[in-house]
Parts: sequence; structure tokens; C-alpha cells
Amino acid sequence: MPNKPGKLFLIPSPIDQNNNQQFLINWQLNKIRHVKHFFVENEKVARSILKHIKLDVPIQQVKLFKNDSSTSIDEIHEIFTSELNGEDIGLLSDSGTPCIADPGAKIVDYAHKNNIDVEPLIGPSSIIMALMSSGFNGQRFRFLGYVPINKEEKRNFFKEIEKTIQLTNETQIFIETPYRNDQLLSDLIETLNDELRICIASNITAKDEQIISMDVARWKHLKRPSLNKKPCIFLVN
Repeated sequence: MPNKPGKLFLIPSPIDQNNNQQFLINWQLNKIRHVKHFFVENEKVARSILKHIKLDVPIQQVKLFKNDSSTSIDEIHEIFTSELNGEDIGLLSDSGTPCIADPGAKIVDYAHKNNIDVEPLIGPSSIIMALMSSGFNGQRFRFLGYVPINKEEKRNFFKEIEKTIQLTNETQIFIETPYRNDQLLSDLIETLNDELRICIASNITAKDEQIISMDVARWKHLKRPSLNKKPCIFLVN
């Protein structure tokens, strides 16, 4: 490790990959335009995003390192000790904010353990934007990840959600594989108590963004929107 290791920048990207309008503010762009090393999820997506950042170096000279669930600590150590020579590196998300329902936590953890400064940049997070837009409790909330697939486990999942909300008024946030979104919404409406509230936030920041928030009793009488294959955040409170 060099005497003065470079900084690790955590770089958000547009949630909607078809919309590459400016997604970072100018003072942030100025901080990272010199960077020429990046941890990325998908090289093709990353190169498209980096073109819009307009780095100081040609995109052909930028070095990309794979960041996914299989990336090992040994690989991370090798990159920091052998590749960077004390230069800064970016951790770039494919969509939204790094490390929030996104890979990269072990890279950040490695940086902290090795006295490498970490600087997060401001950007969109579909989870936070959904919570902001829901009208639900933003003082106490929990992100639960993916809903269980097994029917019995899913039923227990719903019971735990209800119990937690009754005890703490804590907003429960979760996601589903997009092709199962419609079924999940149906299950929630049919299973949860009428007084609980459900918010769905689909395709956040896209042209067809849709955010609907109401109690279960009203959901039962509403023509349900089609959520099939749309990235969607579910919230219950």
C-alpha cells in the first residue's frame, strides 16, 4: 500500500439507464473527472455513464474492475496495492446509489480498514425517493430486501410486517423480482389489514414514473396498475 493511498469515491448514476441527463452536480463532477480507475458492475453500462461525466482522460484509457458478489477481498487488495499507485478510484453504480441494495460494501469496508478515505457523492436512490414520496414514517423505517418466494415464508413475512408496524409504526420497505410485482401487490392487498397503507413506486425518475399511496381498503376497490417487469419499490406503514 502506498504511503498516501488515494481516495475512494462512491459515484451514483441515473436510476433510469435510458436517461443520461446530468445526474451529478457540477462541484461533484469536478471532483471525479481526474479519476481513471473504477469498480463497476457492467462495463458497457459503466462506459456509457462515464462518457456523460466527461473525464479528463479518454475513455479508452480508463481502467474498469469488476464489482459483483463474486469479487473477493484478495482481488480488491490486489487492485488497491498493485494497480492504483496511490491514485483515486471510483465505485460506480449501474443504477442509483452504490451499496444501497447494490454491490460494493466490501470494497468500502476494505477502504476503511486500510485508512483509505471514502467520499460519497450525492445522487438518486430509488429506496429513499420512494420513502420521501410515500407519506409514510420517515423517522423510523427498515429496508427488508427481497420478499420470500415460498408461500409459507411469504405469509410469515407479511405477519412480521404487520406486527412491527403495530408495535413501532416503522415503515417497511422491500422489493421483488420485476416479473413478480403484480402478484406481490395482489398478495399484499389480499393479506394485510385494511387500515395499513401500501405505497408502490415504479420506474422512479423514468417518463412513466408512478407513485401510488393509499390504505389497503382503498386498494381493494382500485383498478391495479400493471407493474410487470417494472423496477418497483414497495412500502407498507
